[in-house]
Amino acid sequence: EQEPHSDASFTSNWSERHAAYVCGLGTFGLSKGLITRKGVAGRFGSIITQLYLDPDERDYTGIYDYCIMCGKCADNCPVRAISPEHGKAHPPCSEFLDFTTRKFAPRYGCGKCQIDVPCESCIPVR
Repeated sequence: EQEPHSDASFTSNWSERHAAYVCGLGTFGLSKGLITRKGVAGRFGSIITQLYLDPDERDYTGIYDYCIMCGKCADNCPVRAISPEHGKAHPPCSEFLDFTTRKFAPRYGCGKCQIDVPCESCIPVR
């Protein structure tokens, strides 16, 4: 018997990172993670409301202003999906995660681009 909605796609076109960027919480890094005052190794959620909130003051203007482009995240990537010249290539990262998730089911996430990097827990100093 087929499971209900087994042919449905649950891929979202909503990005919590992009919503957080638009809200002024940080800028993107080379690995496409959002670097905030607390660093890149964070999680985001959002609430959609009609409530007016005063915008936060931003201390940046560019989408990569908090990233120092040091390449440490690229060095940490097991499949070399990140490069200082081209940023992050999502297909090799996704393929690695798909393969590794099957191998270590039910739980696996890589995140090596978010650990032992200058932006792990703060905005790095240039």
